[in-house]
Amino acid sequence: MRCRDTMMKPVRAALLAFLFLSTHAVSKTDTLNDWLSSRHEGLFHTVDLGDCSLENGGIIHDCQLTFRTYGRLAKDFSNIVLMPTWLNGNAQGLAASNYLGLNGIVDTDDYFVIAVNALGNGSSSSPSNSTQTPFPDFTIRDQVSLQYRLLVDFLGVKHLHAVVGASMGAYQTYEWLMMYPHFATYFVPIEGTPWYTFYDRLKGRAWQEVLTLPNDTPEAIRRKATLLATIDGMVFWTPEYLNREQSLEHFDAWLEGMSRFDTEAALLDRASQNRSTAGHDIRRDRPDFAAQLKALPRSKVLAIVFERDMTVNPEPNIRLAQDYGFEVVEIPGDCGHFGPNPECYQEQVIERVADFLGGPPQRVMQRRTISVGGKARPFFVYLPDAYGQRPLPVVLALHGYGSTATGFASAHALNQHANANDYIIAYPQGAGFYTEPAWQKEEALISSWNDLASNYPVASVSHCLSDRLAYPCYPDCGECKACDWTSCEDDVGFLMGIVDNLQLTLMTDLDRLYLLGNSNGGSMVQRLGCDYPDRFAAVAIMIYQMPPGHACGPRKALPMLHYYGDLDTGVPSDGEPSPYGWMYTSAADNTRIWAEAMGCHSPAVTWYTPLTKAHNLRCEAHTQCRKEGAEVVSCGDPAAGHEWQAQRNLAIPVDCVAPAQQQDFPRQLPCPQVSSSNPHWGMEMVWEFFSRYSRRVPIDIRT
Repeated sequence: MRCRDTMMKPVRAALLAFLFLSTHAVSKTDTLNDWLSSRHEGLFHTVDLGDCSLENGGIIHDCQLTFRTYGRLAKDFSNIVLMPTWLNGNAQGLAASNYLGLNGIVDTDDYFVIAVNALGNGSSSSPSNSTQTPFPDFTIRDQVSLQYRLLVDFLGVKHLHAVVGASMGAYQTYEWLMMYPHFATYFVPIEGTPWYTFYDRLKGRAWQEVLTLPNDTPEAIRRKATLLATIDGMVFWTPEYLNREQSLEHFDAWLEGMSRFDTEAALLDRASQNRSTAGHDIRRDRPDFAAQLKALPRSKVLAIVFERDMTVNPEPNIRLAQDYGFEVVEIPGDCGHFGPNPECYQEQVIERVADFLGGPPQRVMQRRTISVGGKARPFFVYLPDAYGQRPLPVVLALHGYGSTATGFASAHALNQHANANDYIIAYPQGAGFYTEPAWQKEEALISSWNDLASNYPVASVSHCLSDRLAYPCYPDCGECKACDWTSCEDDVGFLMGIVDNLQLTLMTDLDRLYLLGNSNGGSMVQRLGCDYPDRFAAVAIMIYQMPPGHACGPRKALPMLHYYGDLDTGVPSDGEPSPYGWMYTSAADNTRIWAEAMGCHSPAVTWYTPLTKAHNLRCEAHTQCRKEGAEVVSCGDPAAGHEWQAQRNLAIPVDCVAPAQQQDFPRQLPCPQVSSSNPHWGMEMVWEFFSRYSRRVPIDIRT
């Protein structure tokens, strides 16, 4: 919830010019056609609803809803967005803070916005403007049912493109989803919650206790205003933000500015809205809540929360998303509950909302970030058509040296395979920089993974020869040794953070998380599998073995598939140095060490599937392992070099960028849309292997 309007500066002066344009009283004779010919920039409307019946049996007499309209209505009425207001906010505040407007969170160049003032905000029916004493208590559901009446009975709206609300507006958005799930195509709750947590209830009680104090003298009113301002200040922002942005010498002036509920009318209105939120819980009085969730339309919700929000706890959004199957975007930072504002992280919110409201064709790949060591690092997520119907498996796919995350996806047609086989696939981006490498005369993107091996030779075993081909040294690594060539970032922390993010914010099968790594991505997969075997169901390593002395295995059973090329001169499979002066463990030893760590002590035996047999792969497996059904498989491809040939489309460069990643690497070429006539069977081989395993038991035992 938030109470912003008198304390936030407008984001553009032009907005103020239209906030108080002509007032229009809406009657049942008005229709959407009345708005087709003009652009609305803050036109104020009033609707007389007569008697409004409430959930608790009460009635608001002479009930009014007011709203403002922005943008131009499409001729087919397809671009209408409803925006409910936040706690004690109003439609003007939505415009002034760029929640709607040209290039706003909801862009009024694209959408016609009906910004409806909530009951109790002093504009729609409220204690301050009603002769009814005491003014009846109302709920979030009452707000939504009256907004529905407004749209259907008075405006003739038959369908909304979206409901988008922030804070208490997000509470209303969640109730819109439950009460009228088919009335809107999309629902976007921002920094809201589907129900209160213990901490939320504690904060609400503090406000409520202050608001019940007497208003009988000017001194009492001033004291209440100051107490409310003190609580507001402590929950709206984080301590770090306030300590950085405010100064002690201006403390009294700042607190005075926050003390904006300084009249009896303002306090009565705020108290009424506070009471309306106290029982907010979309599960309340819905004994069939789980069945209702299951029946809701899928992939229609985008929730945006803020990591350090102390006003509305983000956690219930994540819990609901796991049950229902929608995306939760958690934006890091210390701005707290004002995260969506222009001075905080509004640009990120605008980007995500625009992509979502634009529909699935514009959001094939989701761009997400998590913070690692104070840096926001991106990764990309593809959700298949089946997403939302049930918890889905997840593949975490790591690109190779010099590649981009989305270039890896495009050049290997991985999204198409994920869609056809009903799994989520995520592509982290390794740390990158531009330099002129030894093997070419112009700058190129260098990207890699810090596998905690390639820059860390063990005693008496070198990773490279003295005449090795020199790889660029990462600037952030400081002074590089002769054999150093990878990033020095905390990639283990980054990737495990992604695992947590995916499992917390998406509808995933927690027992079926798989690792796939190509080249240097393969060494990173081996590192994660060795160190965190309890988090994954199986791993697949493409065209890579660890450098000498670093081959490892998991402390508990974790099935592994290793694919290598017999013609690979970049990472030779026989353990001999490459022509470029670099050294790697042999494919046989790399697999054996992994198997021995799992308790597979019998010799490797011939292993095949119809697919590996059809493509002449030479496969061996350690199958007699401590855990029944677990296997460690290594397959040599006689036709492959240092390339995942079985899945590669050579017409697409691995360092290209899909639209979702262009902002990260604007110098890289866009990924071309090129289909290959050659069959891609490499991921099918991997998926056949993955599909046999969950963290609990093998799904299918092949003998």
